[in-house]
Amino acid sequence: MRAWETIRAWFQPPAAPVAAARQLEDAKRGLLAAQSSREYADGMCKYYESKIKRLNSYLKEAGE
Repeated sequence: MRAWETIRAWFQPPAAPVAAARQLEDAKRGLLAAQSSREYADGMCKYYESKIKRLNSYLKEAGE
Protein backbone atom coordinates (compact mmCIF):
# COMPACT_ATOMS: atom_id res chain seq x y z
CA MET A 1 0.00 0.00 0.00
CA ARG A 2 2.87 2.37 0.73
CA ALA A 3 4.23 2.07 -2.81
CA TRP A 4 0.82 2.97 -4.20
CA GLU A 5 0.74 6.15 -2.09
CA THR A 6 4.18 7.13 -3.33
CA ILE A 7 3.19 6.61 -6.96
CA ARG A 8 -0.04 8.55 -6.45
CA ALA A 9 1.92 11.44 -4.88
CA TRP A 10 4.05 11.70 -8.04
CA PHE A 11 0.98 12.38 -10.14
CA GLN A 12 -0.78 14.80 -7.83
CA PRO A 13 -0.45 18.47 -8.71
CA PRO A 14 1.82 20.43 -6.38
CA ALA A 15 0.38 22.51 -3.58
CA ALA A 16 -0.35 26.13 -4.45
CA PRO A 17 2.66 27.58 -2.59
CA VAL A 18 4.99 25.12 -4.31
CA ALA A 19 3.52 25.95 -7.74
CA ALA A 20 3.80 29.68 -6.98
CA ALA A 21 7.46 29.30 -5.96
CA ARG A 22 8.22 27.45 -9.19
CA GLN A 23 6.47 30.11 -11.27
CA LEU A 24 8.40 32.83 -9.43
CA GLU A 25 11.70 31.15 -10.27
CA ASP A 26 10.64 30.78 -13.91
CA ALA A 27 9.72 34.47 -14.02
CA LYS A 28 13.10 35.45 -12.56
CA ARG A 29 14.89 33.36 -15.17
CA GLY A 30 12.78 34.90 -17.92
CA LEU A 31 13.56 38.42 -16.69
CA LEU A 32 17.26 37.65 -16.58
CA ALA A 33 17.18 36.35 -20.15
CA ALA A 34 15.23 39.40 -21.34
CA GLN A 35 17.68 41.76 -19.62
CA SER A 36 20.61 39.98 -21.27
CA SER A 37 18.92 40.30 -24.65
CA ARG A 38 18.26 44.00 -24.04
CA GLU A 39 21.93 44.58 -23.16
CA TYR A 40 22.96 42.87 -26.37
CA ALA A 41 20.46 44.86 -28.43
CA ASP A 42 21.58 48.14 -26.84
CA GLY A 43 25.18 47.30 -27.68
CA MET A 44 24.28 46.50 -31.27
CA CYS A 45 22.36 49.77 -31.61
CA LYS A 46 25.38 51.72 -30.36
CA TYR A 47 27.61 49.82 -32.76
CA TYR A 48 25.45 50.61 -35.79
CA GLU A 49 24.95 54.25 -34.75
CA SER A 50 28.72 54.65 -34.51
CA LYS A 51 29.24 52.89 -37.82
CA ILE A 52 26.68 55.09 -39.58
CA LYS A 53 28.27 58.22 -38.12
CA ARG A 54 31.73 57.07 -39.21
CA LEU A 55 30.60 56.17 -42.74
CA ASN A 56 28.67 59.43 -43.19
CA SER A 57 31.77 61.32 -42.12
CA TYR A 58 33.91 59.33 -44.53
CA LEU A 59 31.53 59.92 -47.45
CA LYS A 60 31.30 63.63 -46.65
CA GLU A 61 35.11 63.95 -46.70
CA ALA A 62 35.42 61.83 -49.84
CA GLY A 63 32.89 64.03 -51.66
CA GLU A 64 34.83 67.24 -51.05
